[in-house]
Amino acid sequence: MRNPIRVFAAAALGAAIFAPAAQAQDMTTATFNGTTIWVGGGVQFLSLPDIRFTEQNGRRQRNSESDWLDFGGAAGAGIETALGIWGSSRVTGSVKGFFANVETDDRKRCNGNCTVFNPANGQALLSSTLSTKTDREADYWGGQVELKFGRLEAVHTKPAIYRNDYFIVGADVRGIDQDNHLRSPVGTPFTYKETLDTTYVGGYIGIGGEYSFGFIPFVGSAVKGVGGIYDRLGLHTFINLRAGLYDAETDYDGRFAGGGFNSRLSQSNDELAFIGTVSLETRKQIGMRTSLSLWTDYEYISSVPKMRYANDDGRPTQIDDEGVFASRTMLRLNIGFGSAQLYEEPLK
Repeated sequence: MRNPIRVFAAAALGAAIFAPAAQAQDMTTATFNGTTIWVGGGVQFLSLPDIRFTEQNGRRQRNSESDWLDFGGAAGAGIETALGIWGSSRVTGSVKGFFANVETDDRKRCNGNCTVFNPANGQALLSSTLSTKTDREADYWGGQVELKFGRLEAVHTKPAIYRNDYFIVGADVRGIDQDNHLRSPVGTPFTYKETLDTTYVGGYIGIGGEYSFGFIPFVGSAVKGVGGIYDRLGLHTFINLRAGLYDAETDYDGRFAGGGFNSRLSQSNDELAFIGTVSLETRKQIGMRTSLSLWTDYEYISSVPKMRYANDDGRPTQIDDEGVFASRTMLRLNIGFGSAQLYEEPLK
């Protein structure tokens, strides 16, 4: 699998370590007057398209059944620094990235009228029984460079509903790299291995700020209104909305062995993809220049590859796609550089 995010994350952390000390003050989710870094870890949920490789009674079986329970570990890091005042906006620049790994396995049995097709030529291998084990591993990674155009002065007053604090323009590269392995030791034994790697390159725009539900009678004010539970616990809540267009380049390589035959097939494909993200953050100040954030990204990706495998009626193997949802939750440690405090005390 291609994992350039490891190099990217290392570069980002290295830049953070050697960044100059500066006075810092946090403006919601943007650095106000200095440099901050964050590191975090958590969990990634990723529901990929089903793999339909074997056949029973003329219908493709679901050899992998993806759902929201498909999850794995995730980690991320970033650095953000003030770039000064541009016109009527205070601007910051940031570099950030993440890496996640999701592994699943399934077993699908077939008794009677079972078929395996060679994906290279559609040759049918008949069998009275199959017990197909599918192992799937996916690396989901990404790196962004972002400009944030915020208010000239920081605002530390809780809004009744939502307060927009900044606009976003960013460039993004990310990837979903899959390694899939299917095999059956019974009936007509076969093994099939494929790599299915997609790289997304594009840009996005967005907005962000602090939100509250204090306007909702009783419940809203008690939880997130001024003086509510969140206030008493020192918690603040923020939202970030982003939407972008991407070139999605997919490379497929499949190797099949069964029925005395061995074959290999490679293909490539390009699609236009839309990625929309809603990010929610709940933050707790733990020091004058540090805080903890529970950060969740909810994503929709309009084009994620899946394979349509060849059969004996002449249809060739080809790359197809479908939209999927993903979510990633991380606990992040935010650290501001410099001798001055990162936050005004107390936050209200």
